[in-house]
This record gives sequence, structure tokens and C-alpha cells, in this order.
Amino acid sequence: MKKIAFFFLVSILFSGGAALFAAETGEKTSGLKQILEIEKRGWMNFFTFGGETVNVYKMDKKDHPKAWPAMYIPHMFANLTMRLASGIHDIGMLPWYAGIINDSTPLTRHFDMPDYVWEKE
Repeated sequence: MKKIAFFFLVSILFSGGAALFAAETGEKTSGLKQILEIEKRGWMNFFTFGGETVNVYKMDKKDHPKAWPAMYIPHMFANLTMRLASGIHDIGMLPWYAGIINDSTPLTRHFDMPDYVWEKE
């Protein structure tokens, strides 16, 4: 019984070792390069957030041809606010803890918006 328990304990302890030798699929970037990419995205969103007025007009007119006038102002205000908040977040906050949490996604992705104004949804 002791041999079986010992074998079971040793097999559990060493069962995670195979994952240490797995091939890495992602490309590792340096911390400075990651910070610069986040900063660039933030400044681009900060300076181009006004383009949401045109994007919302095009998308709402296409998706809701009859009801778009009723939803244009609230939808535009929400997108402008989120794009500006995402830019400010990327400039001031995200670069300092993105390496710690390994997540550099902008706030706009949480609201199903593209990273930049000119990208399609």
C-alpha cells in the first residue's frame, strides 16, 4: 500500500513537468516595445476620437436605415467617450501594469469596438 501511495504521489508531483518543455507559440516582445506600442495606440485614439462621429453615422445609417436618427446622438456620445477614455487609459495607466497582468487589450475591445477609428467593426 505504501508503494502505491508513493508512486501516486510522485506521479502527481511530476505530471506538470511536461508543460515546462512545451514549445512557445507566441512571440515575446520586450517590455519597452510593448509600452511604446500601447502608448502609440493611446495617442492615436486620443487624437482621432472625433472620427467616431462619421463612423457612427455610417454604421447606424447602414444597420438601421429608418431608426438611425433616434439613436445617433446617444450612440455617438457613447463611442466618443469610450474612444477618448481608452486613449487616456492607454497613455496613462495601461503601460505601467500591462507587463504584470499580461493583458494589453484596450478598453474599446471590451465594448466590441475596433482598436482604431479607421478599422472596421
